[in-house]
Amino acid sequence: MIFKGARRKLTWTALAALLPSLAACGVGEADSRPSPRKEAGRQGSLGNPRVLNCANRNVEVPGEEDGIAVGPDDLAVGPLVIPGLLAWGGARAEQYGNNHRFKVGAMVRKGGTVTLSIPAKFHGNAGLLYAEPARNARTPAEADHAVTFTACAGHDTVFVGGFFVKEPRCVLLEFSVPGKATVQREISFFNGKC
Repeated sequence: MIFKGARRKLTWTALAALLPSLAACGVGEADSRPSPRKEAGRQGSLGNPRVLNCANRNVEVPGEEDGIAVGPDDLAVGPLVIPGLLAWGGARAEQYGNNHRFKVGAMVRKGGTVTLSIPAKFHGNAGLLYAEPARNARTPAEADHAVTFTACAGHDTVFVGGFFVKEPRCVLLEFSVPGKATVQREISFFNGKC
């Protein structure tokens, strides 16, 4: 079954309602197993993306196994879907969060892997809050700037989190899928049209 109408809205509404309680549960913590790295940098940096997957996300969202239909306001790149993000340009920031922290789940289609990153020139103004350690960031510069999401093998997978954006602005996002060219998309965070 595909998320449509009320069911789709209910699932994303339930996801948004889970976010405040998830911080206390350690949701989204990266896999703690050591792994060899070719590039140095703190975890969540462009050279060392934070890794979130089926095993370490610590949350299951009812209905995620049913998949998702992509709507006109959803950002969809490769296996990644961020619902409603394309409508944020004309929205009011307080509808999606406060203190410059804006909640939005990310769904990755089953078996898919994608790295979402924010280029260096935007690090002072924008960051990612999908991993638990990043949620303690006091500024966008302290947040993550690269997260690799890997979905469960058997179903589409929701990752809770969001963005830390200092003020209304347009931010360039980059999406890397293994074996494909990197895609760049400029997204308006409550700043009208980019």
